[in-house]
Amino acid sequence: MLKTFLKVALALVLAFTAFLFYQATLSDSLVPETLDGAATTVAKPAAADVLTIAFGSCNRQDKPQDYWPTIAAHQPDAWLWLGDNIYSDTEDMDKMAANYAIQKNNPQYAAFMAAVPTIYGVWDDHDYGLNDGGKEWPYKAAAQQLLLDFLDVPKGAPVRSQEGAYQAYTIEKHGVSVRVILLDSRSFRDAVTKPTKKGHRYGENPTGTVIGEQQLKWLVGELQSTPKETFTVIASSIQVLPEDHGYEKWANFPAARTELLLAIDDNAKGDVLLLSGDRHIAEISMVKGPSTGREIYEITASGLTHSYEAADEPNSHRISDLIGVKNFGLMHFTKAGGETKLLAEVRGIEGGDVLASLAIANKKTVNKEALSALIHPNKTMPNELKPCPNKPNCVSTQATQSEKVREPIPYTGSMAEAMEKMQKVIGGMSRTKLINEENNYLHYTFKTFPIPFIDDVEFLFDDTAKVIHYRSASRVGHSDMGVNSKRMAKVVKAWDEQ
Repeated sequence: MLKTFLKVALALVLAFTAFLFYQATLSDSLVPETLDGAATTVAKPAAADVLTIAFGSCNRQDKPQDYWPTIAAHQPDAWLWLGDNIYSDTEDMDKMAANYAIQKNNPQYAAFMAAVPTIYGVWDDHDYGLNDGGKEWPYKAAAQQLLLDFLDVPKGAPVRSQEGAYQAYTIEKHGVSVRVILLDSRSFRDAVTKPTKKGHRYGENPTGTVIGEQQLKWLVGELQSTPKETFTVIASSIQVLPEDHGYEKWANFPAARTELLLAIDDNAKGDVLLLSGDRHIAEISMVKGPSTGREIYEITASGLTHSYEAADEPNSHRISDLIGVKNFGLMHFTKAGGETKLLAEVRGIEGGDVLASLAIANKKTVNKEALSALIHPNKTMPNELKPCPNKPNCVSTQATQSEKVREPIPYTGSMAEAMEKMQKVIGGMSRTKLINEENNYLHYTFKTFPIPFIDDVEFLFDDTAKVIHYRSASRVGHSDMGVNSKRMAKVVKAWDEQ
């Protein structure tokens, strides 16, 4: 009787073991995309109606121009030249005209002009004709006409007959209105002074001007006449906000810089963004307005054909990374939600990746991720994991069942650093495999021992809240005997110990 019982028991154990191995084999054969455990995003929104303006500076006409298709791929409604549109430091206006012709007749740029409805711009120094030049340049009137010819400004336009190349235009689409104000930081600029600090090229001219009294008065009038609902973009070829580096900048003329910031702060009714070039770097800066305390932002995008790759300079107002690779800028305006919002981006010439970004609405920054999801819906980062099923074999930081919910993992620093750290944590554990890595999402499989069940472990990085959500679930079966809960406790402990 006992022998019979033992035989039956052994047969049941063997059968159950065989069943478990069958289930384990089944879990290994399942396609991850069909699993309960696969991550899912919330429904991706349709693309918002967008007005896109691209911008850039520092372009040598004698260097390759193969980056124009990269910019054109974003289908900009307008392009803004921020200066140094060509390099032509010369007193010979025929030579300058020939250099403009080289740029304008370049096949890639010609194709870009044909594809982009509107092109506006202003100069800096190398297309003004004199490196770091100001009002002393005797050829500025002739050079101004060549610039306007290059930009196809009509012969009867007011800027053709005025002193200085400053201009203003309105660009409208999808109910969005953008006023583009292009300042001339050369024609009226007073002399620079000798440096007083080591390593600086120039010092401060305390009473000097950059744009002159008449242009400042014109700017104030533009700001006062621009409706609140119209977004204002002010382009200055040289940087306005940075104060720390020793090269050309508005801060070399502190009184003029204060006047400009007061003019913006006191007279702009709606949102304002400053653009600049010149520096062969890219960055985003911010200061508080001297009158109302409003946040004033500046994006520097430079350069298109060459850049300062070893850049390492201070800027106490910088709120982005310092970018030393070749770059261009994009401004995406949308009226989704009723008010005009801006997503501005600095992108690399090589690859077109976003290197810095800023989102503004109603005179302050807004959620970049949410706005990017509207403007770039096909690149929306997931922000939800699938709910845990009604089985005790899943734990998740986003679970709705109290017995399955766990606390997300907090992190500091960048999302990229957090993802790298998590990969090191999981890489230090046995029987794991990385299945998918994209944007803010990691998907691993864990193989249990001794019976090789495959479980799915997913991580979702929320860079706004600075937390990592996770979900660990068995592919097959009902109960997991607490395996997923214990596993994630080990992961959290290993994370804390890294």
